[in-house]
Amino acid sequence: MVCPITERHNVLLPDCYKRRHSSALNKISGRLPEGREFIASFDISLSVADNSRKAYLNRWYGNASERKCNELTRHFNQRYILTSENFEALRLYMQGTSGVDFPWINHFYMLLDDPYYRWAVADFIPDRYEKGLMEIPRSRFDQELKKQLPDTVGDGSLARYGQNLLTAIRDNGLLEGKEKKTIVRPALSVKTMAFMLYTLSDLGVGANEFDMSPLFLSILKPRGLLVPLFHEGEQLGYWEFTGDRERIKLNLNQPGLNHWLEACIL
Repeated sequence: MVCPITERHNVLLPDCYKRRHSSALNKISGRLPEGREFIASFDISLSVADNSRKAYLNRWYGNASERKCNELTRHFNQRYILTSENFEALRLYMQGTSGVDFPWINHFYMLLDDPYYRWAVADFIPDRYEKGLMEIPRSRFDQELKKQLPDTVGDGSLARYGQNLLTAIRDNGLLEGKEKKTIVRPALSVKTMAFMLYTLSDLGVGANEFDMSPLFLSILKPRGLLVPLFHEGEQLGYWEFTGDRERIKLNLNQPGLNHWLEACIL
């Protein structure tokens, strides 16, 4: 299924933001523990089918059935493997930082991977946050989600999509609460911000395109709160910050993600 462009983005997004929805999100949601294991264990030299068999035999996902292992591995392959080089860099980053910001990392890859997740975190939630509406009523969320889905999606599927989207967003740290979901703004480290910006740069999205991008909107922090983070990154040698509280602008100091990892993390 192809999602329409969200209201906040009147132009086509760069190609790294996928427009085709994977129905697997409706089944597996965020799955942070399983995602960590996939990143640590997936062998990029083998096929997805061979890795699925390894996942089942070696219990990557605990006691998941063989069918579930196949489903999880296929979807994680789509979520985390943008390119083989980026995946290896992601694994190195997780090892070098102990994965402390993994909810943000998972959020970032889901933001790139799924248009309905992207609509929820970069359009629906920021709009409510700007209006001071911190609670996410399930009925309101489903009502707005229905406008994004194809007309062929029935009420039962709509309910499952809504539930799994909100659960994934909560697991990624941007909502809290089991039954009643409330918007929160989790802390974001400068290292993880750099990882995301260098990844986007490798995918052809310059750092100066960050301001008002889906990633910027989903972070739920005004520029005034982000400026100290970017000054910290400048002091660490990650970039040259040329922006201010009106516009986030910067020049990356390294030519790519792997160079940044080698110079600043590993």
